[in-house]
Amino acid sequence: MADANSDGAANGPEAVTGGAFGKKGVGWASFEWARNPYYNIVVIFIFTPYFANSVINSGELGQTLVGVTIAIAGVIMAIVSPILGSVVDNAGRKKPFIFYTFGVLALCSILLGFVTPDLPGAIPIGMFLLIVGYCSYTVSELLHNAMLPGAAEPKALPLVSGLGLAMGNAAGMLLLIVVAILSTNPPFGLTGLDVSRLSAPTIGIWLLVFMIAFFLLMPDVYKKEATWGQALKDFRNPVNRVNPYSWVKSRFEQYPNVMRYLVGRMIYADGIAAMLTIGGVYVGGVLAWSGSQLAVYGILASLFAVVGGFFGGVLDRLLGPKRALTLELSMAILIGIFQISITKDALLFGLIPAGHTVWEGGVFSTLADLVYVLAVIPGTIFLVATISSSRYMLLHIAPPEKIGEFFGFYAMAGSVTVWLGPGSVALVTWLTNDQRAGFAPVVVLLITGLAIIMTVKADKTPEHLKADAGA
Repeated sequence: MADANSDGAANGPEAVTGGAFGKKGVGWASFEWARNPYYNIVVIFIFTPYFANSVINSGELGQTLVGVTIAIAGVIMAIVSPILGSVVDNAGRKKPFIFYTFGVLALCSILLGFVTPDLPGAIPIGMFLLIVGYCSYTVSELLHNAMLPGAAEPKALPLVSGLGLAMGNAAGMLLLIVVAILSTNPPFGLTGLDVSRLSAPTIGIWLLVFMIAFFLLMPDVYKKEATWGQALKDFRNPVNRVNPYSWVKSRFEQYPNVMRYLVGRMIYADGIAAMLTIGGVYVGGVLAWSGSQLAVYGILASLFAVVGGFFGGVLDRLLGPKRALTLELSMAILIGIFQISITKDALLFGLIPAGHTVWEGGVFSTLADLVYVLAVIPGTIFLVATISSSRYMLLHIAPPEKIGEFFGFYAMAGSVTVWLGPGSVALVTWLTNDQRAGFAPVVVLLITGLAIIMTVKADKTPEHLKADAGA
C-alpha cells in the first residue's frame, strides 16, 4: 500500500510513520545541515563582507550595493514566493525541483570564488551570483518546508523541525570555527582575504556532498497523480484564485487586533532581517574587522542565538507574549542605537575614546572592538527571542479556527516585504555615504513595529484556551 513513506502518493500526514530520529526525520533535517551554512558563511559573516570591503573596496558603497543585492533578491522572491507557495501543495514531485535549486546554489557559490578585485566586471558578476544564490536558497527552503509532513508521524514533527534547526546551526558554527582558524594562520601561502573568498566555493562543495543524505533518506511528498503542470493550470484558473486585497480588507474588518499585530510584526521583522544579513558588512566596514574577527563574531552570534530561542520562551511564560515582545524589542532598539554609536576610535558617538588596545594578543584587542562584541551577545539574544515570541503571540491572540490561515499570512507577509529593510539601508547609505547613518533605518523599523505592537490587545488567557473553556 502506497503512503507518504515512499516516493509517490502521499496520503497526508496521518499516513506517515516514524519518529524524529528515524530515517526520514534525519533525512529531512540533514537538508539544513547541507544548506544553512550558505547563509552563515556567504550571506552574513564571511564572503559578503569580503565582497563589500575588498572587491567593491568601499565600506559605504559596499553596504549600499549589498543592500541593493539583497533587496533585489527580496523583490524577486516577493513575487515568486506567494505563487510558488500556492502551487506547491498541489504539485508533483518536489525532490527534482530541490535538486535543481541545490545545484544552482552550489554553482553560484563555486563561481563566487573567482570574484577577485582584479576580475573585470567583478562587482556586477558578484551581485548577480549572490542574487541568484539567495533566490535558490529561498525556493529550496519553501519546498523543503512543504515536505515536513512526510518526515515523521505528526506528534514527532516539532522535534524534527527542531532537529533540522539544530543541525543547520551546528554546521554553520563548525564551518565558522574552521574559517576563524584558517584566517588566523592561512595555509598554502594564502592570505586572510583568500580564505574569505574561498569560503564560498567551499560551501558549494559542502552543498554537493551533504545534500546526498537528504536525497537518499527522505522520501518525496506529493499527492497521487499530481503534476506541476496541472498545479500551475489550476493556479491560473480565476475560480481558484483568492484576491489578496479582498482577503486583507475583510480580515481587517473582522479581526482588526490580529491584523494590526501582523502588520507590526511584518515591519519589525524586516528590521531584524536587515540587521542579521547586513551586520557582517557593517562591522567589516565601520570597525574594519578581518576575516578571523568576522568568523568569531559569527560563532558568538550563532551560539547566543540558541540562548535567545530559549530565553524568548521563558519570557513568554513569565510575562505573556505582548510584554515579552515589548521588552525584547525595546532592548534590541537600545542595543542597536548603542552599536551605531561605536566607531573604531570611540564609543557613544565620540564621547569616550576607545581606539586604544586593552587586550594584547586577543582576536579583539581594542576597547571599541571588545565593547561591540559584548553588545552583540545581548543584542542577538533579544533579537532571536523576538522571533520566538512573535510566533507565540499570534497563537495567543488569533482565533483557533483561523490559526492556519493567519500563519499563512504571517509567512507570506515576511516574504513580500523582505526587501524593505535591506533596501532602506542601501538607500540611506547611498544618500549619506555613511555606513552608520545607513544602518539607522533598521532601528527605525524596530521602533515602528514596537509602536504598533503597543496598540495590540493580548488578554491574559490565550484565545485557544478561551475556546476550550467555552466548549
